[in-house]
Amino acid sequence: MILIILFLSLSIYSASAQNDCPVQYTCNNTMFNESEVENYCKEHDSLMNGRCCISNTTIIGVDLRFCGVTQLNITQPVFSQVEILDLRDNEYEKLTPEELVNLLELNYLYLPQHIPCPGGHSAWNITNKDHNMTSCFNQLNPCESLNISCGEPDNAKCHHLGPGTAKCICNPEHFGYKCLNDGEFPVTIFTSSVIGPTIVLSIALWFIQGRDAYRSINI
Repeated sequence: MILIILFLSLSIYSASAQNDCPVQYTCNNTMFNESEVENYCKEHDSLMNGRCCISNTTIIGVDLRFCGVTQLNITQPVFSQVEILDLRDNEYEKLTPEELVNLLELNYLYLPQHIPCPGGHSAWNITNKDHNMTSCFNQLNPCESLNISCGEPDNAKCHHLGPGTAKCICNPEHFGYKCLNDGEFPVTIFTSSVIGPTIVLSIALWFIQGRDAYRSINI
């Protein structure tokens, strides 16, 4: 009876941990030991829950070592506040900046030794490489580090999207090429100009194809 209760308790805890730390990987926990994420968690008076470091209800760290990661997939909003991420001990070939989009708070990234910091020196204040890992510290805003110009400041603004990733976005009341057009995008006119010719062309093709089919039957 005691064993059954213990098993149920562990099952409930496991399900709870999975909900609080929704990591979509099958990880080898037998090789999981004290990590950079766990140390960071202790320093910030937070708790490890599965592979996640959680501060109150916010995930601030994720340890994905020994998780068979070949492509990073932590784009869920629940991971948007992650400050430290450990991807070592995986068969990772390359990490692209696109895989880190929306991780604006990420300031400590640990990678396998052969993988460079995504975005390079323009994305991180400090990049280190030693015998067993690559370390990327203190994320930079590429809008500032690369001095990205989006044209006229009143028309568009550079937005930091993640390590080594930025995008020029039109300010309100501007649209089009380099956001040079004033006002709002003419959705009605654009839609009419596309749908109208499409309908006319479809009708014309229907008559042409229908007539050819009729002739072939009579022949």
